[in-house]
Amino acid sequence: MHGKRKNSNLLFQSVSHYKMKAAFVSLVFQVYLPDVGITDLGEISSFGYYVRRTSYLEIFENDKPGTLARYPNEGYINIDTPGEDGKSFTYVSDRPKKWQKETDIWSHGFWYWGWADRSYKVTELDAENKSLTVSDRVMYGLRKGYYNHANPTDAGYHHQGGYFRFINVLYELDSPGEFYVDRINQMLYIWPYKNSKYIFGDVIQTSIIDTCIKISDYSSNILLEGFTIEACRKFGIEAKKVENVVFSELKIQNIGSYGIVVDGIHVKIDRCEIENTDGGIDISGGIRETLTPSGHVISNNVISNFGRVGFVGSDGINLKGVGIHVHHNTFEKGSYTGIHWAGNDHTFEYNHLFKMCTTASDCGAFMAGREWTWRGNKIRSNHIHGTRRTVPGADNRGIMLDDQLSGIHIEHNVFVNASIIYQYFKNEVHCNIGGGRDNLVRSNIFYNASQYSMQFDSRGKFGGGLTSTLLLLLKRVPYQNELWSSRYPELATILNSTSNPGNPENNVIVNNVFYSKHIKAIDGNKYGSNWFYVADNIYTTVEQNFYAPVYGNFRLICSLSDVNISAPVPANEVGPRDTVGPIAIRHMSPAPGFAIGTPQTQITCPQKLPPAKPPQPLYLPDGSVPNNIYNDVPKEGCWFRFNSCPNHMERVSTLAKPYYRYETEEGAGTNETLCLDTTAKMIQECGKGADFSIIFGPTGAMTVGGEGCFFAWYGCPRVGLFRTRIERDNWAERHVNGAYDEQACLNRARPQWRYCGHNTSYPIVNIFKPTGHFKVSGGGCYIKPDKCPGNTNLEHMFYDSEGASNNGTDDIMESCFERAEFFWKQCGSDLRYPVTAFFRPEGKSSRFPR
Repeated sequence: MHGKRKNSNLLFQSVSHYKMKAAFVSLVFQVYLPDVGITDLGEISSFGYYVRRTSYLEIFENDKPGTLARYPNEGYINIDTPGEDGKSFTYVSDRPKKWQKETDIWSHGFWYWGWADRSYKVTELDAENKSLTVSDRVMYGLRKGYYNHANPTDAGYHHQGGYFRFINVLYELDSPGEFYVDRINQMLYIWPYKNSKYIFGDVIQTSIIDTCIKISDYSSNILLEGFTIEACRKFGIEAKKVENVVFSELKIQNIGSYGIVVDGIHVKIDRCEIENTDGGIDISGGIRETLTPSGHVISNNVISNFGRVGFVGSDGINLKGVGIHVHHNTFEKGSYTGIHWAGNDHTFEYNHLFKMCTTASDCGAFMAGREWTWRGNKIRSNHIHGTRRTVPGADNRGIMLDDQLSGIHIEHNVFVNASIIYQYFKNEVHCNIGGGRDNLVRSNIFYNASQYSMQFDSRGKFGGGLTSTLLLLLKRVPYQNELWSSRYPELATILNSTSNPGNPENNVIVNNVFYSKHIKAIDGNKYGSNWFYVADNIYTTVEQNFYAPVYGNFRLICSLSDVNISAPVPANEVGPRDTVGPIAIRHMSPAPGFAIGTPQTQITCPQKLPPAKPPQPLYLPDGSVPNNIYNDVPKEGCWFRFNSCPNHMERVSTLAKPYYRYETEEGAGTNETLCLDTTAKMIQECGKGADFSIIFGPTGAMTVGGEGCFFAWYGCPRVGLFRTRIERDNWAERHVNGAYDEQACLNRARPQWRYCGHNTSYPIVNIFKPTGHFKVSGGGCYIKPDKCPGNTNLEHMFYDSEGASNNGTDDIMESCFERAEFFWKQCGSDLRYPVTAFFRPEGKSSRFPR
């Protein structure tokens, strides 16, 4: 079944045309379309951002889609100056000056956002002045472009969009596979993929009709099985309000829009091959108000190369409704999302998604967003890799819970950087929670990434973000009736809490395994808060802890063999379980992106490494090493050493009496925090001009009190400054009010350490003397138990040397923070005595239990 016409190869002739590049004319052939029975040439219409297009006449050579002649063939042209009318602008290119009397030129680009493409007809083009006007005001507006084809992601989030390409330009027919239709003279020009004239056996097809198969509304009990549907200008199959319909073992290819568009109940799409489309399957069904499931099943299909003309919204599967089961499918090479869903109680399992989001930013292989009420959805036991960004904009993710999406369960998935074989195809970010609530991320394998394994944020906090919109959407469903409240109890009470419903509460990230050597496992501005519970995860830097990553098998072995999570699903158990396509061309679909075969059975586990050498101690002692500034202070009590105390002149340190024991707070002599926190009180007693040090005798930890913002350091090697002392931070006091603004003073430590070369031999401590509070930036992960009854050998504060060697705690913040839980359990799991981990490279800390 097809919407095509096969063209006689003998009618293709050599071409000579004044509009074309002379160098390429001999490689291009032409045919007068009426001679092969084609008179309906179609029209170019808008495509891109969620448009279900009806295609212009397209050409397919031996099943491979041609490309409309365009410039540039790869990459884009930047907008220079946007016009005020929203549809005119100047651009950065001299290429159109070469064109002669081109007609019906179109433009296609990402005009403002990296996640919104659209095409527009060019109505005015002034090549000399590099300006053009398109047919309509551009969706979302226009902005200056910074696209750089040599490094396309370099421009970043704030310089996304503002780039486009010209299409349907005869002069630009300059590479194999490109074609152009002269609609006035009814002539087709084409450069064959094969780079030579067509001969007998070559199959050249053109799309003629719109939707190839349309099933009447309200039809039921239909089986379509075992044939090919191809070369349709719009949909391959369209079926609305149907029941008990099965599409099985079909090959659907070279479609203008979606391969299958269907709604109703009890639809099954199984063992089909859908490729070269602007979307794979668009399906809906079920009743949300009553949570009545659709009964739809999408299984054992291969969906590939979708979004070949229009990008955003041309998804592998776009689904909405209730209770759709999507399992054992393979998705390969999609311009945008692999699975884009809306609604409730869907299950996505045993799918393989590879190379999604190839043309857009801010995209997910799995993706949904802007809803609190889409509950009951489960994403489990899938393989997701190769979701890599190639344009400026926000990160692309393996799973993207966008704009406060809530209530999603993500379990037992494998996120991977496409193995060692395909280093180019890494997930940029494996998974994100974009400000939503009640999400569960449990027992997943996060294997490397190019940015982070996980991201989460609080974009809707205190009623911000899209909270007001979500409150309106909440009212559209009976979320508090007996059925909904029993199914989704957290949703039923979302407005009963004393906190704002926009706060991202009750997100749980537990029992996952994170592997990386140098990247942050989790990037989140609320890490460690009550909104995100992150616990019982494993962080490793040892690749040998996984059985056979090259083969897609991430079973935990060696030092992780006793980790209590379900065995990760291997790559050969996701995707279709049987052959796909019609009987005559059935084939098995191997897992893309991994080696095929049997991995070696002999496993050599790495030996546990010896403890790492501690970094350089702080010049301002913090209790992790002996106090070498005042090494003669008594080992008991809270002590002061005065340089100046104007209101109490008797408090002057001398050789005979260097230290004063002063414990105004009960317990200050035995509690380090209480001792050091007496700084402000002592300043009040001493008055203006106070200058002193406080030392906690049992550990040697100390701080200084007085006026101003100070550094304690060994110097700055980047500028050749080497001096060991405590000195005033003049820059902070002059430029950020550091003498009076505590946070401005303390926040200087990290950027100053990085400026000086982030050398672990030169840690920096910033001290705000009016309170004695300080902040550290340097190397290493340090652990500080409040008390450790279960292991009295643990020091009060210590460098985690074993974690540095075997768990990457010096490099991965989350691995450092997880050690707080590890040592808390060693110390006896006593809620009265929490353990704090300090990750000095970021100047951050995390306490367990919180």
